[in-house]
Amino acid sequence: MNEERQSAPPQETMMQHEVCLRRVQQHFVQAVCSCGWLSAARLSESLAAEEGRDHAILYNGAFSEEIL
Repeated sequence: MNEERQSAPPQETMMQHEVCLRRVQQHFVQAVCSCGWLSAARLSESLAAEEGRDHAILYNGAFSEEIL
């Protein structure tokens, strides 16, 4: 049998995910990742932080709760 195997790309070629929170229009907070991903703007800081944390966990990235 001729099976094709797909292997994961080398770690050094994978995109790094660094997620932080930013304030949007004074009242909203949004999670933002270095890969270009953005969460919805939320009134709840904890909900925006949870979404950002989830994205960081999903892609084995870093997360900072400091709001920029």
